[in-house]
Amino acid sequence: MEKGKMNSAMPCILNRRSVRAYTSEEVSKDAIMQMLTAANWAPSGNNMQPWRFSVVMNNKELIKKVASLTVYHNWVETAPCLIAVFLDTKVLDDKVPSIYLKHAQSIGAAIQNMLLAAHGLGLGTCWIGEILKNEDKVRELLGVSDELQLMAVISVGYSSRSNLKSNRRDISENIISWL
Repeated sequence: MEKGKMNSAMPCILNRRSVRAYTSEEVSKDAIMQMLTAANWAPSGNNMQPWRFSVVMNNKELIKKVASLTVYHNWVETAPCLIAVFLDTKVLDDKVPSIYLKHAQSIGAAIQNMLLAAHGLGLGTCWIGEILKNEDKVRELLGVSDELQLMAVISVGYSSRSNLKSNRRDISENIISWL
């Protein structure tokens, strides 16, 4: 690649949007596996790979139950696939705050990899954090161990809307120093 030239990841980064309206078209298992593989290659401290995933797809009843645990249930239940992302607390060293933060950051990187991979596959996604208040109920519905801490639920599907718009502050407003 030439110096100063935009790399191929940039269009996905700049054009990805949160999708909150889905068609009824099912998502393929292969597409979900590609997203999870992208997540699995995220950076993690000491290569601990603290992420775990529970995939709900082609199960409208269970999707509706999980969706009912968020104020966004009206559009979450339209997604043909939900991916619950968990932190495996067995990797934590006595719950030291800095170690926890390191693993939580790794989970964030894994989620971002999933979102970008989905966009590259023509899929829409939305990172749902508001559902965390019902973590115990989500774990119960999905049959997940208490050793796993819910970090997010990702809705996945084909967007029923086109030309989703967004804007950002100019980057100069976010740079606090450049030494």
